[in-house]
Amino acid sequence: MGTATLGKLDSLYWLGRYIERVYQSINMYKSTYDRLIDQDAELYKGECEKMGIPDNFTSAQDFAWKIAFDTDNPLSIISNLYRAYDNAMVMRDEISSETLAYVHLALAEIKRGKKSEAPLMELQNVEDLIFAFWGCLDDKVDNESVRNTVKIGKRVERLDILLRRDADREDLQREVSRLVARIDTTCLPYNRKALLYAAAMVEDDSSDYEDIKKMVWDIVPPFL
Repeated sequence: MGTATLGKLDSLYWLGRYIERVYQSINMYKSTYDRLIDQDAELYKGECEKMGIPDNFTSAQDFAWKIAFDTDNPLSIISNLYRAYDNAMVMRDEISSETLAYVHLALAEIKRGKKSEAPLMELQNVEDLIFAFWGCLDDKVDNESVRNTVKIGKRVERLDILLRRDADREDLQREVSRLVARIDTTCLPYNRKALLYAAAMVEDDSSDYEDIKKMVWDIVPPFL
């Protein structure tokens, strides 16, 4: 497997991860925004702890703006969307210009939200465009390995977020099952032993979430 091929796999995989990270972050943002601003100004501290985000924020309002729109914060929604766009641009020939266009539109929409006093509408539009991105990927990309490599990134990211949020075992089992079913349809180098251990651990109610996290992080280690 040549370096160029590994580079493409890396970009496709991280495209999937960043797109899913944006989607999940918007879900979190929408579910906490009103409570954060109007009811519980300390709510963001719990979100920071769950997601491993350094609490460098001065207030609930500061968190609400920076975690969504601060391009200087590498953990913000807009920063992750920029990373998704960068990877999509690199792989535009593989994912099709139509699929790339949805990422471009999502980026334009979040930039509008940055200037809005009530940005939830723009963030909802970004979420809708992400759904369109996944639909277009399935419709326009004939190469199964390309499609599935992006989707493996999505599954790994979702599993990581579910673990950080202490999700139900049933949700973890569903995501691991999807990962196991799809990963061999790609050329991704991965740690099969870690995958099988992770699959066994989510079925075992006595397994600690921290141990499962470590195993999940080893499934697709950095390979460039």
